[in-house]
Amino acid sequence: MIILAVPVAADVSRSPASVSSRDHAVDLIKGVACFLMVVAHVPFKHAPWLNIVTMGSVLFFSSTGMNLWTILARARGDELRIAANGLFLIFAGFANNYVQGTLWMSDVFQSAGMAMLAVLILRWLLPGWWTWLFPLPFAVHWLNQNVYYWKISDGGLSSFFLAPGLFPLLPWLSFYLLGAHLQRDPARVMRLTIAAAALGACAVLSMTVGFHFDKFWMSTDYWLLALADIALTLELFRWWLRRRPRAPWAEVRYWGANSLVFYSLHSLVIRLLEIWIPAGPWLLLGAVAGTAALMRGALPLQDWSRQRPPAKILAACTAFSAGILWLESAYLSTYPAKSFVSFGLTLAFVVAYPAFKVASARLPVYWN
Repeated sequence: MIILAVPVAADVSRSPASVSSRDHAVDLIKGVACFLMVVAHVPFKHAPWLNIVTMGSVLFFSSTGMNLWTILARARGDELRIAANGLFLIFAGFANNYVQGTLWMSDVFQSAGMAMLAVLILRWLLPGWWTWLFPLPFAVHWLNQNVYYWKISDGGLSSFFLAPGLFPLLPWLSFYLLGAHLQRDPARVMRLTIAAAALGACAVLSMTVGFHFDKFWMSTDYWLLALADIALTLELFRWWLRRRPRAPWAEVRYWGANSLVFYSLHSLVIRLLEIWIPAGPWLLLGAVAGTAALMRGALPLQDWSRQRPPAKILAACTAFSAGILWLESAYLSTYPAKSFVSFGLTLAFVVAYPAFKVASARLPVYWN
């Protein structure tokens, strides 16, 4: 839902124009994921085939892993800063959960934050080959689902780590690690080998036990197709960009470079438009256009926040968020009123995040 101007999604681009220093393929993947995310959240009647757009989450998490690898490969001692940003995302994610009605579930923010911390731990323990572990999180999930049944119902703290849940760390960490792995080994043969192996395994599984595509429980078929989707989408964009004198789809890349802001704002736009357009393609078009337009105001606001003393910005956002919660509990009783007022927490996050990153950049440098 969310990007990452952080170590997670490198929200540094502030213009839809091409930026030569950025990895345009990663921005394109994340921008496409933003569009698919809107499709997934817009109601469509009698369209079960739209379950396929949940692959937008897969692309978002894997491209976040690509960004993480790029930052870690610089070897500038960014570990403490990354850890601080991960903890901030986990904490701030509860505000997003409150707005979305998913409180105490691992949504996009918590999943990204936990994945950042997990990546740092794996890199510290196994510095030479940690990205090769991308199948391991799913293996733990599979054992839970089919052998040991550690978790069999939704809810509780365990929903942050194991399915069922929205985006529990296991198995979604697989996609972060795969993204990092494909960025670590940029050879075309690596991408195509992973895609071919995943598709072949999925075909064998389908012929022997049947095909089962399920995101919520993360079926094996879903996971295998997701691996192939990540590898082939990256291959497609790498191939396309090699044949273009200028990087295409500037607006989509702009969404990708600022995906956390896009994610944070799109729910507000959809909820507003649903008052007049309850479902369907017009709601989708309005949501995409409205979110893109609203970003033009949110990003300058982030630039303004970045240039102010971070302690003052963070204190002001904390007080503003507390005021929103007090207003809801003391004076608002209806769901629509609470729903729209709670988006003040979204605004507070958009403003506070750049300030927190400025503050975290002052942490001591850790050097391996």
